[in-house]
Amino acid sequence: MSDPIVRFVPLGGLGEIGMNCFALECGERILVVDCGMGFPDDDLGVDVLHPDFSWLYEREDRIEAIFITHGHEDHIGALPYLIRNLKKVPRVFAPPHASALIRERFADHELDSDCIVETPVGSRTELGPFSVESVAVAHSIIDATALAIDTPVGTIFHTGDFDLDSCQPAGHLTDALRLEALGQRGIRVLLSDSTNIDTPVRKGSEQGVIEALERLIMPAKNRVVVGLFSSNVHRLDGIFRIAKKTGRKVSLLGRSLTKHYAAARAVGQLQNSESLLVGPEQITGLPRDKLIVLAGGSQGEAASSLRRLSLDTHQSLRLEEGDMVILSSRVIPGNEREVFTMQNDLLRLGVDVRSRLTDPDVHTSGHAGRSEQAQMIEWLRPDAFIPVHGTLHHMRKHRDLALELGVPDTVVVENGTPVRIPKAGPLSVERPVRHGITRIAIGGEELDAETRRRRQDLGRSGVAVVALAVGEKRNRIEFGPTFSAFGIPTVDGDASAKRAVRREVERVVSEHNSRSALPLEESIRRAVRRMIQDWTGTRPVVEVHLDRVR
Repeated sequence: MSDPIVRFVPLGGLGEIGMNCFALECGERILVVDCGMGFPDDDLGVDVLHPDFSWLYEREDRIEAIFITHGHEDHIGALPYLIRNLKKVPRVFAPPHASALIRERFADHELDSDCIVETPVGSRTELGPFSVESVAVAHSIIDATALAIDTPVGTIFHTGDFDLDSCQPAGHLTDALRLEALGQRGIRVLLSDSTNIDTPVRKGSEQGVIEALERLIMPAKNRVVVGLFSSNVHRLDGIFRIAKKTGRKVSLLGRSLTKHYAAARAVGQLQNSESLLVGPEQITGLPRDKLIVLAGGSQGEAASSLRRLSLDTHQSLRLEEGDMVILSSRVIPGNEREVFTMQNDLLRLGVDVRSRLTDPDVHTSGHAGRSEQAQMIEWLRPDAFIPVHGTLHHMRKHRDLALELGVPDTVVVENGTPVRIPKAGPLSVERPVRHGITRIAIGGEELDAETRRRRQDLGRSGVAVVALAVGEKRNRIEFGPTFSAFGIPTVDGDASAKRAVRREVERVVSEHNSRSALPLEESIRRAVRRMIQDWTGTRPVVEVHLDRVR
């Protein structure tokens, strides 16, 4: 009998930030861990990004289960898109808070939630060749877990997203005693979050953030708006306590905040908050010094509540001079322009804007810094190490840390590159499997590469449309030509340009015959694009609608 082998197959989150998803393959069974989404960095009508799940679809009859570490979107957001394309739905195991959020997502997508199984901290779940223990870790969301996965080759430990914050207002701490015990028992491979490797020591704590917010809110004489990540129940809990202490009511602006509030209450959190909560429609009836508004959109997202407040277009609230906005969040790389534009718009309204730039302790990261990552390695003392969750830069630096701490067998791979894990001996890298990014357009349908390319072309150069009807037997124009242009400088709405294009189309039609090298439609398209390029220097998309009539 051959020695057992487990394959680690990363599908998302390795070589990038977000879209976290990997599989463990043991014999004929597959365990999927996390199923996250990302957000587009362009404006092409893409709503959601998620990993290419082709590898899983091709093996769906072998999927034992899906295990979720916690409820952040980059760990659960792609679940509906995976589940809806599986003929047989596997069980989805998740901590209670994540389970509540997943049920909400499934309801939005009209999916059945019967497959969801709650796995509280300390529980053990037997799944074919896998035995999974949920271990408590601290993070910027409640109910976060690491996974100790016993397999025929030994224990594979996945930290999930974690930190070692010793002050978690609404959740559990990282279970150091259990981690040490697991390390003494033996860890075959450690998979550990690399996101914050560039921070030598993570500063602050969630309790420290609440104290900083209280220092700002307590003396405030007018309305206070707090922009924050909706999933941070620690902060929600702390702000409700501040509201009670300062005699203020709390209102939630934003669909995501409302959903996270409901999910937290469903698992026993925020139980004393209801008497302090007022609906958006009640805001205008309260004195300015009696209200704290929690608003989603700390990254300056176009349709978010906080962005609309900054533009003075929110239907429920207009900020006034002397109000305070506290951005209790970090700026995610890539969002700098949107966030600073929003801050400038708030300043133009006469608002007092506070952020990490003015008050560094109004936010802390939920990801372990280098010192905490080192502590995790020292507690677990793994035989081998694979860094996860981060760009190639992050993962290589995390690998170097593991080597410094005496873990000689370390492997860095990106999405799509499996790692072979034997019971004994070194890890080895295998041939890449199919992987990539799937883009979901607004409306819920997948956006294929060709359609996305065409959208890019339309956005880059504009579009011109020519419509005409030509006789079937001879090239005589029976209707048109009409010409419209969209997004083309100096051509949009220019009457002389329209006349010139019509004359050019009439010329092309009159000269076209059976000996012409190109079809009539293509000849018209090329002639019009060449003319516009001569005028503007751009090469727009040119659509020709040609009808043949008798």
